[in-house]
Amino acid sequence: FFQKTLTAVKNWFTLFGWPKGQNPISVPYSLRRNVYKVQMTSSREKVFKQNLGRDTKTVCDMLFHLSGQLLPGTASSQSLPLDPVERMLQLHWQHSTLLAFLKSQGAYLPYVMPEFLLEPDDYKKWIKVQTVLKVGDVKNSDIFSDKYLFILEDSIFETMSKRAWTDVLLQIYKVFVLPRVSSRNITELFSLESVKNMPRIKSEPLSSNIYSPYERTILTWLNIHYEKNRKTVWKDCQKGEI
Repeated sequence: FFQKTLTAVKNWFTLFGWPKGQNPISVPYSLRRNVYKVQMTSSREKVFKQNLGRDTKTVCDMLFHLSGQLLPGTASSQSLPLDPVERMLQLHWQHSTLLAFLKSQGAYLPYVMPEFLLEPDDYKKWIKVQTVLKVGDVKNSDIFSDKYLFILEDSIFETMSKRAWTDVLLQIYKVFVLPRVSSRNITELFSLESVKNMPRIKSEPLSSNIYSPYERTILTWLNIHYEKNRKTVWKDCQKGEI
């Protein structure tokens, strides 16, 4: 089931998730690699551009294309320290900003932590720094404010990272694409004789703490067409016999 979901997500975002046409993606590899279009800056203020290329599309490009909003606190040309640890901390902060932005738009990502979106090497640096801080009993740090520390083996981290990025994409779709769904044709479909006695999914905003009104509209649409086809395929069967 998860693999089918992942394939569907990759296909949709490859075809429709980016400005200026298709952009093939791999989850999580290309997303982790091309999260932000940045510049690498040394301590001597010599600037080294990261080798992303002019036409490389980033997650920020995708968000702006789908929502019309820029990720708060980030610019199109962001500077990152050349020091690997400082660079990892900057990326962790930007991932935190990404998750906070999505949650503010209604995304549900309770288990996804910023470190799950990092590259494997950066994740190891994060664990090492956090472990040193815990041993040293460093308190009240704004940078290291995570309550829990999950130390994952390489293979487990890759699985977790793939799942985290998949859920991030699904929630991006939920909060920025699903609201375009219109429910104006649902009422007309309910007038059909074949679905008059079908239980309805309530469309009121507060009728579910799981599904949004847009998701319930799609579920209603699926139920209506299932009921129509059920009577076509199994026209001589009672509903309880199927």
